[in-house]
Amino acid sequence: MKRLRISVLIVGLLLAALCVPAAVGAQPAGRRAVTLESLTSSPLFFHGTEVVVEADAEADGVLAYLVDDGGARLLALDVTPPPEGIRERIEATGTFYDVGRLEPDDSRVANLPLDRLATALLGRPWPGVGELPVLVASSTRVVAGEAGPGGATLRALALDPTAYLDSAVTISGRFRGRNLYGDLPAAPGQSRWDFVLASVDAAVWVVGREPKGDGFELDVQARIDTGRWLEVTGRVALHDGMVLIDASGIALADPPADRQPIAPVRPRQGPAPEVIFSAPLHDEVDVPPDTTVRIQFSRDMEPDSFAGRVAVAYGGPGAAAGGAAAANAGGIGFEAAYRPRNRVLEIRFDVELEQFRTIDVQLLDGITATDGAALPAWTLSFFVGG
Repeated sequence: MKRLRISVLIVGLLLAALCVPAAVGAQPAGRRAVTLESLTSSPLFFHGTEVVVEADAEADGVLAYLVDDGGARLLALDVTPPPEGIRERIEATGTFYDVGRLEPDDSRVANLPLDRLATALLGRPWPGVGELPVLVASSTRVVAGEAGPGGATLRALALDPTAYLDSAVTISGRFRGRNLYGDLPAAPGQSRWDFVLASVDAAVWVVGREPKGDGFELDVQARIDTGRWLEVTGRVALHDGMVLIDASGIALADPPADRQPIAPVRPRQGPAPEVIFSAPLHDEVDVPPDTTVRIQFSRDMEPDSFAGRVAVAYGGPGAAAGGAAAANAGGIGFEAAYRPRNRVLEIRFDVELEQFRTIDVQLLDGITATDGAALPAWTLSFFVGG
């Protein structure tokens, strides 16, 4: 990779500015233990969140980067770079920002030289979305020794899952349902029973078994069950950057002796989900009468929230409007199914669509992401060809 060449003036400015602590405003409640891959692949979810991440630190001139063996790389501010050519394993705590989502005068980063970094690294005064992710560290520590299955904890799995891959572990944590509190940015979609297990600042997915056993049966959609603690035995796996425990046994557990049982808390909602792609496209013409509509979302959606909130009708003069019943007055029969693995809603029609007609597909108010964040009402219109 071509090495970045930063002018002497820029180096001086960076060195001076990096010595000044960031002015940090109000942050979302709750720190999150994450892998570097998860952090860099879900920047929207973690933007503005306090995180703790374990990774190798390496120097690039006066700058420090966090890296892993999978190719993930993240600029870390207020981290002392190790000697050139040396990697040092550290645990870094700080706030993650996708700088392109901030305004230059945002008070949370007012004392950081982000404009000069953008000029030096990107050649312009401010980055676009996704172009300059950074971790503004508040503390770091060197990680000594190697983890192993015998010392597995939920937090250790969340920070360094590769140390436990394909190993059998037994861990305890609080049941969090099907990501009801938005602890994790995505879902594995392996079954309708997948659930999140959390403890302190860490969370992982449990797959392979329903959350039930001797004397208990928990509902993955019921927040009332999220005060229960479980002991899960299974093998550790990774799926698209997500840490999974493929469970072979599940039992009730007591909360840790050094703390009281934790009552359910108000969920931290992520950003509102958005439609990021559709087929057909909006206003597309000459669409085949036997088409299947596919709508993809930016976040994991709550499958049950689509019920009664998807409407299809013929558009044009005299078309129905005003709610699900009215929107379906055109009499177009369809079946809608949400595919969590791809975050896609698939709509198949009972019969071929009439030729030379406009079709309106509406997603009505009330559809939500898995953490309850609402999808704005949305309409797709296309024209059926001959």
